[in-house]
Amino acid sequence: MKKDLRKHTRKLLRIEARYQDFEDNVLKGTVRNISLGGVYVETPNPLDLNLAIRLSLDAVDLGKVIDVYGIVVRVDRGKGMGIEFQDKQNHDIKLLLSILRKLDQASLLALSRSGLSD
Repeated sequence: MKKDLRKHTRKLLRIEARYQDFEDNVLKGTVRNISLGGVYVETPNPLDLNLAIRLSLDAVDLGKVIDVYGIVVRVDRGKGMGIEFQDKQNHDIKLLLSILRKLDQASLLALSRSGLSD
């Protein structure tokens, strides 16, 4: 079994991401998970390994688009790419993760309450 070497806990997420390829074509993907350290974008058009990238994440819960910069550290041809953030202290990413944690806690609380009424 392969050991998970990630430093940051990932949160599942499904939001749109936009980025540009080396010819300045705007491409779209779907964020599958995110952490303070980076993000995985599902896309049929992943960029090459070690390329610098700017991603625009449609963070509807924050009412804004978050622009982040990173490096492509994983490529799954035809499926997606892993991006390591350059700024691991990005305020907007921290805020988004905080909202996701609160939603998780609210869901768990709702589940536990529904289980008590049976």
